[in-house]
Amino acid sequence: MTDPLTAPAVAPYPADPADLFVVLYDELPDSLFRGWRIMEWYGDPAVQNLATKISDAVLEYGELAAEDVGRIIARDGHRGRFTILLGLDIALAHVNPYGPYYQNNAMSWLAYRSEYERDHLLNNPEETAGALLPRCAYPGRPIGLRRKDEFFGVHRVQPEQWETVEHRVLPPAKDAYVNRDRPVPVACAPVLESYEDIQVDFEERHGMTVYRLRPRGSDVLRSRIKQILDRLDESGARLAVLPEATLDDGLLEHWRDLIWQTADRASPLRYLLLGTGPLGGDDPPPNRAVFLDRWTGEDILVQDKLACFILDSRQIKLWRLPNAPADRPAEEYMAPGAKVSLVDADLGRLAVLICEDLTRSMDWERELRACGVSHLLVPIFSKPIMEHRWEHKAAEREVTMLGSWVVVSNSLAVGQAIPAEAMKGDRFTCLVAGPDDLRRATYETSVQLGAAKAADELGLVEVKREDGRIVHELPRVLPGAVQDMWHEHWPAPGDR
Repeated sequence: MTDPLTAPAVAPYPADPADLFVVLYDELPDSLFRGWRIMEWYGDPAVQNLATKISDAVLEYGELAAEDVGRIIARDGHRGRFTILLGLDIALAHVNPYGPYYQNNAMSWLAYRSEYERDHLLNNPEETAGALLPRCAYPGRPIGLRRKDEFFGVHRVQPEQWETVEHRVLPPAKDAYVNRDRPVPVACAPVLESYEDIQVDFEERHGMTVYRLRPRGSDVLRSRIKQILDRLDESGARLAVLPEATLDDGLLEHWRDLIWQTADRASPLRYLLLGTGPLGGDDPPPNRAVFLDRWTGEDILVQDKLACFILDSRQIKLWRLPNAPADRPAEEYMAPGAKVSLVDADLGRLAVLICEDLTRSMDWERELRACGVSHLLVPIFSKPIMEHRWEHKAAEREVTMLGSWVVVSNSLAVGQAIPAEAMKGDRFTCLVAGPDDLRRATYETSVQLGAAKAADELGLVEVKREDGRIVHELPRVLPGAVQDMWHEHWPAPGDR
């Protein structure tokens, strides 16, 4: 700071940079960001210079004196609050594990890292309600007139949003190292070959026609699971996503036994989404996804499906479901989930959405945007994935809105029942979509469509090399990251 700041503080502002950020962010009205003046402030050299001085003070002393805060706000009002937030944001970028300054020793980043791993937040929950999380994604559209949250390299999650989120941080000892500059191979296996692998029951409950869906725990399916695990280990994939309706309690234990028996730290595979199914003894049961560590078998995340799917009569006819009613819809018989589960890993901030949830964005998108999810894993039970159909459109929407990478994994079961003449076009078993412009100057989206011919095979993408050769390989995602080019007030990494 240039001049001594002697004016008394106008509020008892906290000294901790993260808690101070939360307080000032909440004091700054959202209406300010619906106009254009904020962009004038952001481009003002005086604002940028003062923000840099504030960040230097915070990085040197670990806090910003309340007298300084009070004087700036008393003099400049909301413009002063915005300037302080920019300075705090630069300082907090040094404790963002997904950012370019993380290994800098400034601001006791080791202490902040331990707090982040313990409390799963940057702020102190005893001082400020809700959450402050490090950014690791940015909306996949051109940067222009920014929304309030888009100015900063952290995510402020309001208390009412945080109440509907289950969040954890994987400690380094239980996480996989990911090089942020290299794409990460992803494997998707169909698991289910045909309706012989599943059990579908239609019945009347509570005055409604409902259906139950679960895998058959046959010896054939159990043997196939072992083959799939072997192929996943051999594929070089770091992340695997299996489809919906592939789990029940018995098959989940079978997976855990296999993982325990074959654990090998030489395997690149670390993150494994086993699919979903009716787990537990409740009636109705949840449709629950289980995401675990391939090396240890420990759960990383569990997620219950949030929205029941309704099969209409047209779908029932097209899908040729056995023993289905021909003249009325049937609703999925399950207990809908109430919370969104997130996990921060070295790969990024991951969440799971199950089939129908991907299209019900009004039910969860506010929370996922507030928290800044970098990867959405989406197991589905549906007709084959095709270009420009619902999975493709829904995935591209989330790339644009959230900046997330989206991995959709489907089985072969429904597709095997639909003849080619009833559904013309290329069929795929997985789709991976993500932002294709690192600078966020365009709406470009990367879309990779992969196909597996058998239930124990992995979905491969057709790629044309520069020499004209056609090869088939696993789709890839980029790790979660925050780039200095998204935040003009951040210094170039080499300047720190």
